[in-house]
Amino acid sequence: MATRREVFPLIAGAAGISAAPTSSAAAASHSEPELRRVSYQSARTGKQRDYFVYLPRGFAQQKQWPVMLFLHGDGERGDARGELDFVLTHGPVFEAWCQRRDLPFVIISPQLDKFSRGEIPYIKDRDASKLPRRLPTGTNPRPAYDVREPGPMQGATPDEKLPDGPTGPPEGWSEMESEVLAMVDRTIADFKGDAKRVYLTGLSYGGFGAWSLAARHPQKFAALAPIVGYAHPDHAEPIARAKLPLWVFAGGRDPVVPLRYFYPALNRLEALGHPEVRFTIEEDLGHLTWVRVYEGQDVYSWLLAQARK
Repeated sequence: MATRREVFPLIAGAAGISAAPTSSAAAASHSEPELRRVSYQSARTGKQRDYFVYLPRGFAQQKQWPVMLFLHGDGERGDARGELDFVLTHGPVFEAWCQRRDLPFVIISPQLDKFSRGEIPYIKDRDASKLPRRLPTGTNPRPAYDVREPGPMQGATPDEKLPDGPTGPPEGWSEMESEVLAMVDRTIADFKGDAKRVYLTGLSYGGFGAWSLAARHPQKFAALAPIVGYAHPDHAEPIARAKLPLWVFAGGRDPVVPLRYFYPALNRLEALGHPEVRFTIEEDLGHLTWVRVYEGQDVYSWLLAQARK
């Protein structure tokens, strides 16, 4: 896969370094989409790491762009160098880069470190040869994921006894919070990002991470769209106070992230008077609910309709 590498130091709070100017040939016509690798020194791991920044069609011709921060799930962790392509498996960058969809966002896609989870079979045994690529022409055949689960559709009773605290499951995105926030700041500075239109979405582990990040920094984002990851009730007050628009997605047959755990925080948000709580249950789907959500258009259109005042 042809990608361009841009090497920038990444230090939270540091001044941005401008990206290289677009060539005159590209500027003369509508610029083509690009997938860039941005390098930084990780404070959490002590190592050099990369993350992807997707630049949409016409990036060179437009002065400002909405920014989307996407947090992947547990199975796409890696060293953020040779394993970075695993973040292309699912989500908005898969749709925009591999499937050639014209999504009008600058998309930041970092990679969560494996930490101690590298021996989990679905991480240890994954096959890099099956990763999606951007083909010279056409798109990848969509994987034949079995996104449905057996059993009847029967809803769920709310359960206040959540298995994890406000940071979500262990060794999640909160471990790299400061680095991810610095990526957002650097992207706004270096890739013409609109600070009033920064959107946050994620799936599974990334859904939990999105809730935690939004609750701790609600002023940073214009909208939040977590998929198959529920909030902790402690997240409700800062999000409600900021009136952060949110659209939450869950799978009605999800055996990994049960539906009953979504209700405590969502009910708390409504009790606090939050005016923008959306909750969509894909009742027929299991944990891979994100496949349907990101394949569709609704979530992208909704995000683009939100802006911080």
